[in-house]
Amino acid sequence: MSGNSPDTAAYYFAFKTAVYNNLFVGIVYGIYVILYVVSVRILLGKPGFLSSSPRIFMFWITTLMFVLGLIALVLETALGFQQMQLFLDPTSGGIWSSTHTNIIIAVGATITRIMYIVSDIICAWRAVVLWNKDKRVIAILLLFILGTVAAAGSDLGLSLAPLFNPSHQSIQDESSVKLGERALIMVGPTLGTNLLSTGLIAWKSWEHRISVKKYMGEGSTSIRVEKIFALLIESGFLYCCLWILYLISAFRVFPEPGFTVMDSVLLFVSGSYPTLIVILVCIQKSPVDHYSTFSTGMQFANVSSFGGSNRLGHVMPRQVYAIRREFVNDSETQVPSAMFASTLDEEKSI
Repeated sequence: MSGNSPDTAAYYFAFKTAVYNNLFVGIVYGIYVILYVVSVRILLGKPGFLSSSPRIFMFWITTLMFVLGLIALVLETALGFQQMQLFLDPTSGGIWSSTHTNIIIAVGATITRIMYIVSDIICAWRAVVLWNKDKRVIAILLLFILGTVAAAGSDLGLSLAPLFNPSHQSIQDESSVKLGERALIMVGPTLGTNLLSTGLIAWKSWEHRISVKKYMGEGSTSIRVEKIFALLIESGFLYCCLWILYLISAFRVFPEPGFTVMDSVLLFVSGSYPTLIVILVCIQKSPVDHYSTFSTGMQFANVSSFGGSNRLGHVMPRQVYAIRREFVNDSETQVPSAMFASTLDEEKSI
């Protein structure tokens, strides 16, 4: 076999793809591991962990995603070793035609889609909490999530087809147009869910800015809160941009192994992003819960009720002091209990 034969070129390409893929996956997964360890340490370090349902929920949901990601990494590594073996020994069989390869791809595809769905649920949940469990917001986001589930199931079925029909093309053998169309089915609902969730958070961020300036004035505290809101919004839009980049790469716009790397890396990004959200909640840096309390239990009274004149027609929210205390001294609040609280009374009762 000559050094320039098609088979040698194909095996060399597979080897190069595996090297690039494992390199980028290792970097992104390392970041994911750090985020997960930090989130678990913060959750378990809070007093009364076992008596707090929200903390237990956050712990198990992040752990579920981490375990699924670990399994996917093991399968991805096994697939990479198989490709390297085929590169060293071309007589062992075709790269994409073996049943074992299809099984690895199918199991990995199943885990990937489960993680995408769970990630969408967490991102949508943050928007729902911020909007004080508004039924319209819940209904719209629920429709998008159901669309994600349906799209994930359809795409998974196409991925499993080679296992039951040997004549069916595997993912790697599909044309760029067909692969792009399949990616569009999967990406569409997920991208829509995250764009909508991030947009809703941005909307409330703007309302929060107006409210804080109105009742608390300018100050370093409001600037800090705005920075955290900006972090939530920017990370959300960055996550959406990665989905768009993945969709573009599916049409083979970028040279290989562009799509292969994006397909593998995005899995761990989908786990890192909601884990980051959980960390922001746990360390009491997320203004989402503060604003949820601020915007819903507002009861206004005339200034005369506080010993002032009624002539100016001013109103004062009952919770201004509570909000100021929460923003100025985070150590006085318990964010895990505020996660699902939409009023000050609910927050105290949990």
